[in-house]
Amino acid sequence: MIEDVLEGKLRLPEVVARRTVRSKARPFVIEPEVTINNQWSDRYTVIEVSGLDRPGLLYELTTAISKLNLNIASAHVATFGERARDVFYVTDLLGAQINAPTRQAAIKSALTHVMAGDKAVQPAA
Repeated sequence: MIEDVLEGKLRLPEVVARRTVRSKARPFVIEPEVTINNQWSDRYTVIEVSGLDRPGLLYELTTAISKLNLNIASAHVATFGERARDVFYVTDLLGAQINAPTRQAAIKSALTHVMAGDKAVQPAA
């Protein structure tokens, strides 16, 4: 499958969309959390997201970050049981931290919807 995607025979968004997730009863609910911080790094805005893990989650998060016109300099991905905790070091397209409160709020809102599995919401560019 990877070779087909690299050769252009398959489109990754379509493959991810076709994947079915078996629904099973979850023993507990993990509320999605998104934290945006400029104090943890002098150069980057640090976005930490956590919530319930699922197949394709990292792809959905990085796609949303890209649609928000952010560059990912570094990503640190971890899962603890059913919890995913991903940390992204990002900049705007000019290489600067994201300081505007309205921009931070838009990022937080878009990524919270992704973590919640809300397919109807598309991040604003």
